[in-house]
Amino acid sequence: LLILSLTIALSPVKLFSQNQLSLCGDSSTTWESILHGYCDAVCSQTVVAGSDTVINANTYRIVPGLPGFLRENTTQGKAWFYDTNHNTEYLIMDLSLNSGDTFNIYSWNNTSNPFTVDSVYFIGGKKHVRINAWTSICGLNEKITFIEGTGTSASFNYQRDMSGNSVSSYMLCQHKNGVKIEGNVLFMDSCNICSVGMMDNYSDIESFRVFPNPTSGELKIETIATSYQDSRVTIYNALGEQMLSHPLNSALQSIDVSTLENGTYIAVITNISSNKHRIFIKQ
Repeated sequence: LLILSLTIALSPVKLFSQNQLSLCGDSSTTWESILHGYCDAVCSQTVVAGSDTVINANTYRIVPGLPGFLRENTTQGKAWFYDTNHNTEYLIMDLSLNSGDTFNIYSWNNTSNPFTVDSVYFIGGKKHVRINAWTSICGLNEKITFIEGTGTSASFNYQRDMSGNSVSSYMLCQHKNGVKIEGNVLFMDSCNICSVGMMDNYSDIESFRVFPNPTSGELKIETIATSYQDSRVTIYNALGEQMLSHPLNSALQSIDVSTLENGTYIAVITNISSNKHRIFIKQ
């Protein structure tokens, strides 16, 4: 499992009057992110933001280690990433969108792909705009969400990374002024997955699968490794609360999840020797 895990440190830049919360804290801000998720190794690094720079009359924050620069407009609720590999600025966040609006994500060949906003909601007073595009890392999937005061669940450099309807970058955590502000679901709120333990957890990514994902009613669990037969599957919500539990006695079994509220869940397979998990979406 190749996960390029990156910590981005950004000191605050107040360029605009703040209608929406700024991405930056008063003294410091960091984002722990997966820049590219592939399936064969794990690696991480820390990047500290440098000084400001002006490109085409726009003021950006230099972020050494990333192929570009970051700017925001808190009045509009928007953020952009200037891609130095292609000398192009891309809109990466737009909190002014409403349900049914579209947002463009670009493929490697600069083809524009419009995705519909499926929901707009608030958590802890912070606006969230979610679109029908995905972060997908070795079978772990989550819809891309713009988060007020944080950025995007797909980190900053996801434009030009689109394949089909998904990208391979993901924000793990955000800290402002030394305080954790945002966590994640796909990696169970871990802010640093560059570890032997992470590789152990995900080295068996093909040992079983859950589908369809997302699902609206029935979740199928297929055990590819026979060691997972005669086991138990337990469903937890994002808060770690147990929602369902069933014995798993065959290689392909269906579970009714229609009674679960819409959201992200974790399916954990346990037997006498181990436990493994997969993420799925109920919608």
